[in-house]
Amino acid sequence: MVHYGRVLTSVHEILDVTSSEALIGGIGIIQSIEDDWRQLCEETNCDPFFRPEWIGTYIHAFERENEVVLLTTRVDNRLTAVLPLIRKRALFAGMPVLKLVGAANLHSVRFDILRAPGPAGDAAVEAIWSLLKRTPHWHLLEIPMFPAEGSCQQLLSFADRDGYGTRTRLDCESPYMRIKVDGFGRADWLGETTRHFRHELRRFARVLESETGGPPRLVRSDKADLELLRKFFELEASGWKGREGSAIQCSQETLAFYEEIARFAAGAGQFCLHSLEAGGQMVAAAFSLVTDDCFYPVKIAYNESLRRAGPGHLLINAILEECAERRIRELDFGGSKDRFKTLWTSAARQHFTGIVFNDDFYPSLLYQLRANLLPALKQKYSSFVNRFRVRGREGATVRLRGRVPAAKVSVGSNHG
Repeated sequence: MVHYGRVLTSVHEILDVTSSEALIGGIGIIQSIEDDWRQLCEETNCDPFFRPEWIGTYIHAFERENEVVLLTTRVDNRLTAVLPLIRKRALFAGMPVLKLVGAANLHSVRFDILRAPGPAGDAAVEAIWSLLKRTPHWHLLEIPMFPAEGSCQQLLSFADRDGYGTRTRLDCESPYMRIKVDGFGRADWLGETTRHFRHELRRFARVLESETGGPPRLVRSDKADLELLRKFFELEASGWKGREGSAIQCSQETLAFYEEIARFAAGAGQFCLHSLEAGGQMVAAAFSLVTDDCFYPVKIAYNESLRRAGPGHLLINAILEECAERRIRELDFGGSKDRFKTLWTSAARQHFTGIVFNDDFYPSLLYQLRANLLPALKQKYSSFVNRFRVRGREGATVRLRGRVPAAKVSVGSNHG
């Protein structure tokens, strides 16, 4: 990095010239830096989930009543990092807390600090941690869905270094797959699948044509067409997600979030909705984001009455073929490691939730409560329950033994 004609190469040198600022307010503060934010996205080729449009849409849909806190760093007025947080009141271990939470939930795929590459980014993360320590009014920092070895993990290591209480738990393992190319330029996306699964894909196509009266056909739309989106949302709600109330259209906030994501991503050339059609009907569909090198099927739905024909797998196979043609080399399923995805790949990325406890008395008490007292009480309770069960079994054995001699005497007297 060059600073006033001087080449800076070490993290400490860059840290000395890095400024930091906490922007606090409503959703409008995103607009105040969105141009610089977008520029940082272009420089880092980041995931779509870190862009200001995605974060702003998330906040508008799910957090509009809460305060927004943007932690930012700059070098020579150039944005080098941004960490979007939400300040909210909540309960932790049954105790009231004021916490800062990363602007993400289960619809966000992943979350992390957006930062410049190299030493400038490393310096930015350390500057954000220093800024966070000076930021008032928080007991806990909660960072959801960050990847292993990501910048948020680096932030947690700084907290550990400075003696702050931290906790980390595994959220999920998200499958992904690489489309490989052999020496002749031929793409292969089925290399990790079993021979049986490849056979099933061929059988699925025959069964689907038999049941619908027409061969499966992939249709792609790069526009946020409301009618097509409505069909997708209805297809998703027609299955188990609709019955349990977790489908997109079961929540007005979630529906508004996905409609807006489709709108802005389509404008940026990063949205597509694939539908697998057979016999004149949509039998499977994927709501996806796409970049030059990665495809993200954020939501997948299929007609569960046609489950025997595997429409979801036929859809993914057709999408992968299209990705190969477009030279997109990775498909990132996101979400959890369920069987539908692991039939395609064994590779998965771990995502974590991390918590940092502020160093005031009350947060320190909460840390001790969660880290020491509650586990000890849980162990004592489990030990008590186990002893009670053992005594119950011993008592039942004694009672059973007490009945056996009487039964023998009775049988003996009948034969006397």
